[in-house]
Amino acid sequence: MGLPVTSQPIASPAAPVTSQPIARPAAPSQPTPPSVAITHAECPICFAELCKAPVGIFPDATGRRVSKHFYNLDAAHELLASGASVCPLTRKPIASVRRVPDIRTDPDAWFGTVDLDGDGRLSREEVVECFKAQLPVDLAAMDRAAADDVWWSQWDTDGSGFIERHELPRLAEFVRTEMGGRQTREIPDIRRNKDEWYRFWDEDNSGSLEKEEVVRALLKTLQLTSDQVSDKCSVAEMYDVRSASPPEDAAADE
Repeated sequence: MGLPVTSQPIASPAAPVTSQPIARPAAPSQPTPPSVAITHAECPICFAELCKAPVGIFPDATGRRVSKHFYNLDAAHELLASGASVCPLTRKPIASVRRVPDIRTDPDAWFGTVDLDGDGRLSREEVVECFKAQLPVDLAAMDRAAADDVWWSQWDTDGSGFIERHELPRLAEFVRTEMGGRQTREIPDIRRNKDEWYRFWDEDNSGSLEKEEVVRALLKTLQLTSDQVSDKCSVAEMYDVRSASPPEDAAADE
């Protein structure tokens, strides 16, 4: 008698091996460069120097600031009146405009307005940005002081890393009197030397002007950032400008 035959399961063919793409680590994100207007302590809407007129902030529906940025008060009101509903820089919803009080005349109201996160104390950045917006200080000197821990320790007397309300008036007076005035440069005449005019506004030496640089250059060259501009909201329309290249006919106009 033969051996019993046992049935063996038939192995199904192995599934084809497919190559899977190897996930690559994401490239580290590059920090967004600051607005040209913010670098120069100017209004991001109309490019007027902030310290030469009242400034304002944009709160949301709860009354809380939507960003650390400051704006020319009139320009902010007119932008909101035009129907804008988001912050020009952060795109967060805005509900109103609030005037920033003067620290020298109303320090308590100033403190509450500038306190971005509402924690009852001010970070170094909060203080510095507001001083730049409201006081005609030397911006480079203010930045150097902000980076100096020893210098700031004389104002942050308890070493908390923050500035408390009672420490502000003396600090503001020191900054106003000791930091010196803001330096201004004469704008080259675009009709006489287009190359020099172009280089004046190409501050990062990139060889091209970004849209914000174009708008700022045109407004300041044509002197349209003062009271001559009754409709500052038209500046927002100019943001449709995408880029500019160095004038190719500059040499021919010499």
